[in-house]
Amino acid sequence: MRELIRQIFTAYGFDEKWQDDNIEFYSDATEEKTSFFLINYIEATDEGITGATMRTMLKRLEKEYIDEDSNGKGVKIKIQELLVNDNASIAAQIDKNTSAIYPVKLNSLSDLDKYRNLIYSIEESPHYFRKFILPYTDNQVDKLKRIIFDYPEKNIVNVLSEIANQEDTYYDLAGHRNLDNAYELVIRLFSKIPFLQYNFIAEQKPMAVEKRIESEMDSELLRYHTLICDNCVDIDEYIKVSNLPEDDAAIEAEIKKRLEERG
Repeated sequence: MRELIRQIFTAYGFDEKWQDDNIEFYSDATEEKTSFFLINYIEATDEGITGATMRTMLKRLEKEYIDEDSNGKGVKIKIQELLVNDNASIAAQIDKNTSAIYPVKLNSLSDLDKYRNLIYSIEESPHYFRKFILPYTDNQVDKLKRIIFDYPEKNIVNVLSEIANQEDTYYDLAGHRNLDNAYELVIRLFSKIPFLQYNFIAEQKPMAVEKRIESEMDSELLRYHTLICDNCVDIDEYIKVSNLPEDDAAIEAEIKKRLEERG
């Protein structure tokens, strides 16, 4: 999962500035924007994990953000020290411009049912920074990495967009099924990484069967076809299409000629 996150952040111009065990810090500070992200990877695959245990793991980053560790510095101070050398004013804005993403590895997506209310409450917490919780399984990550590997010439965002464009799989997910596949993980990536934008893929609509048939007709046959489709009952209109003469004698002569040509 770390590699997927790294590829996505790199594609959008973020730099990894700092890492400490399960926490990474990404920065994209330019004249146009200032944006910081903390990534807190959480392992929640033990069967004995309770809701209370999960809450403790999800709240730990908030605690470490402010509290001093054995080195006498919280995460916030460490990050500010990294940034102050580049731009002191940017370092002072860290609270306002920082978001946190929590990739949470589960054994099974069915475990999500136990944590839905907890996830909602953590994401809605106003303390320190915006929070986005991203549940996933190793199976999902493995499947997605294999797909990305098959398209080395494509930007990762384009690959993710193409996967998200799978309409049939969308309806399965909309039916509240935990799919445990690459598609579901991609949808979560788009919903939990704020800057990740779906690249709309325009698809040409297939030509209707009738239009395809018409495109294969010669001009005279197409005119007949149009008259029939318009429920035309005026014989004179059909005669015009055939370029037949309009007086009776000429018509009779033309019919005789055509009969002779057919032998």
